[in-house]
Amino acid sequence: MYHQAAFAEHFLDRDGLRYHYLDEGAGDVIVMIHGNPTWSYFYRNLVRAFRDDHRVIVPDHIGCGFSDKPPESEYSYDLANRIADLDRLIDHLQLDFFTMVVHDWGGLCPTQRERRGRDEGH
Repeated sequence: MYHQAAFAEHFLDRDGLRYHYLDEGAGDVIVMIHGNPTWSYFYRNLVRAFRDDHRVIVPDHIGCGFSDKPPESEYSYDLANRIADLDRLIDHLQLDFFTMVVHDWGGLCPTQRERRGRDEGH
């Protein structure tokens, strides 16, 4: 497994589900969000390239990579949950300012998150 050899594994409890993420390096924060059906492995080379002078955070969506893969009866695989998962991780890690790198479907999470923040007056 690539994580065990190259990266420290971290998990956040997401209402009883294990939400896996990488948290490598120190410095300005970069959060990388993958699309479907990929996982944090997609960003492995970028993590290695940036972790010497940045803090790089890369979650695996629930259902992908090393995160739990519950049946749809236990977890709704929709955009609202993806955004909620990302919000929970950002709050857990106490991130205020960060750069986002997104791919494919993963790009919807931060754009909808930002739009929601504007709608709420943030």
